[in-house]
Amino acid sequence: MARVKLTNLKVAKTPVPSPKRKQKELWDTEVPGFGLRIGHGGRRTFMVMVRVNGVQRRYTIATYPEMSLKDAREEARKLRADARQGIDPKERETEKRRVAQRQRQNTFAVIAREFIDDHAKKSAPRSWGEMNRKITKDLLPQWGDRPIRSITRQDVKELIRKKALKSPVSANRLLSLVKSIFYWAMDEEVLDASPAVRITPEKETERDRVLNDHEIGAVWSAFDQLGYPFGPLFKLLLVTGQRRGEVAAMKWSEIEGDKWRLPGSRVKSGSGHLIPLSSMAVRILDDLPRVGKHVFPSDRVSEKSNGKNGKPGANDKPVIGFAKAKRRCDKDHHVTNWRLHDLRRTVATNMRALGVDRLTVSKVLNHAESGVTKVYDRYAADPEKRRALVRWARRLEVIVQPERAGEVVNLR
Repeated sequence: MARVKLTNLKVAKTPVPSPKRKQKELWDTEVPGFGLRIGHGGRRTFMVMVRVNGVQRRYTIATYPEMSLKDAREEARKLRADARQGIDPKERETEKRRVAQRQRQNTFAVIAREFIDDHAKKSAPRSWGEMNRKITKDLLPQWGDRPIRSITRQDVKELIRKKALKSPVSANRLLSLVKSIFYWAMDEEVLDASPAVRITPEKETERDRVLNDHEIGAVWSAFDQLGYPFGPLFKLLLVTGQRRGEVAAMKWSEIEGDKWRLPGSRVKSGSGHLIPLSSMAVRILDDLPRVGKHVFPSDRVSEKSNGKNGKPGANDKPVIGFAKAKRRCDKDHHVTNWRLHDLRRTVATNMRALGVDRLTVSKVLNHAESGVTKVYDRYAADPEKRRALVRWARRLEVIVQPERAGEVVNLR
């Protein structure tokens, strides 16, 4: 067994053995057990001899020049140190391959799916669908096939920056989701650190759009042209001031005469409440067909039929497709720069202009309360809410149909 101090020159220039010898081995004097094997075909391989739990093992490190002598010698030292602790180099290599395979399998798409199924559906039953939509639309096209560990801080910043060019608000909501996915992956020990940490949200400009009387009249006429189901749905948004998703998912079982009992399971804040219905709201509901458990079902015969001949569908689910309906609606008027959520702000602003106090407006809108108010003030203010909504209905009737304004009366 030849023992020499291996040098770069010896590793590179030692002649290959004759075919009869098959291979030549040179053992290093600097690191015990470390050596170089040279095959008669010219292949040069670094190796190390170690003793694990009393059993001697030979372990191949790498070939030259794929690995340098310096790096191979350092790897040999690590393997000898592992052997002294009873760690078999072959077992360590097997575990390294197993870890690498797991990392290749842990693509962003796989982890995002597990995040939805194992976490979001349980912790956010009302919003996991929106999370899933954002993942499918914004994240999977960019990162779907990539191992989640390969996604960098720069990748996240670039994604959010592009989104912010179109909508800073949407960018911030997307960043919040990205952070949640990465933090969950850390909790599941898929990641050691999140690439989204300390990435700051974009600056948002608080929206203050309120439709004036002329604009209210214009969009109301467009709602008439839009027909069932979106026309009446959009009207109820303007009459009641409730959130779009809450009105869209309204069920007939929640309507009790001139009252709408909205359960907490369908409310953003988690707190249900009673919405008194003005005669204007009652008329809108009375004109609707009953084709299932939802007031505005997605499964219908035809939008153009105004629902008069509609039949219950096999899947009775709330209506979807607001953006498309809004675009159709906008063709019938000249109101610009408005969104459906602006109707809610318009209701609140007009109530204040009619003399309704801020607390009652907040009760009508069912804003989440906090602190001492949340703990001790349990008064629902239903009479005050009714007076406020009837007062607003009177005003709205004058704006959109002045000839019927006298028909709006207070309900007990």
